[in-house]
Amino acid sequence: MWLRPKTRMDYWSCSRFADFIRGEKKPFALEWGKWSKWKKEQQKKRPIRFWLAETGLLKLQDFVMFPFDIYDEIRYYVRNRWIDKTHYLKTGLKPGYYYEFDYRILHGLFNELVDFVEIEYAYLMKWSLKEDTKNYTFKNGRSAEAGLAYMDWACNIKYDEDWGVDKKDKKYGKPTDQAITSQQIKNLYLWWKDRPNRPDPKKVIGLEWDNKKEDNLFSGKISKKELLEFRKLEKIEADYYKEDTDKLIELIKLRNELWS
Repeated sequence: MWLRPKTRMDYWSCSRFADFIRGEKKPFALEWGKWSKWKKEQQKKRPIRFWLAETGLLKLQDFVMFPFDIYDEIRYYVRNRWIDKTHYLKTGLKPGYYYEFDYRILHGLFNELVDFVEIEYAYLMKWSLKEDTKNYTFKNGRSAEAGLAYMDWACNIKYDEDWGVDKKDKKYGKPTDQAITSQQIKNLYLWWKDRPNRPDPKKVIGLEWDNKKEDNLFSGKISKKELLEFRKLEKIEADYYKEDTDKLIELIKLRNELWS
């Protein structure tokens, strides 16, 4: 657990000045295993310059930014504790009503996914991707448009020179792992947003189900026609439930990718 993510929007070790000290431009992105290889190569070629650019500048930045870091610790704690309340899952369900546990699980996790896209991804689109000059409209710190724009950008990341991949490499020009998982996250987000539009099972089969028919069902007085209608209704509801479960499993499998 963290009080707040120990990250900054701008690292001095990733600046042009750091590239000048290091004597080589730092890659924009690399595969996980290739970062250590790049660091070892740089340490071997220019050990002192590498230390100054990667370690020295970060220590200097920590020293200079120390008062601001203390202020941020307090600000983030107050916001996380009493405003965003990131210590618990929010279902987004209407207060004052009882909901079964399985229903709360489904809505809790997918409502958090919506917040993740429309708040955290939207924030990244607003502040991280400075080349995007569009003015996104945020309401209460949220923008579905900016969140989708970020995912569209991430879905189109391909292996190239910035990733340390040569044109001769078979992976060159193909989607990165981030792009693939971003597409999966986007699909789940869009599915959940569209889920309320799923047809009502009763309307699908043209069934007018009332309390009387339900009483007849449990008393065994239901007609064959009504029983057939009920079986169709049961099948559609079971399919919907399976779809919800399958999507929930997909989301769980992606949880390691849901960070910003």
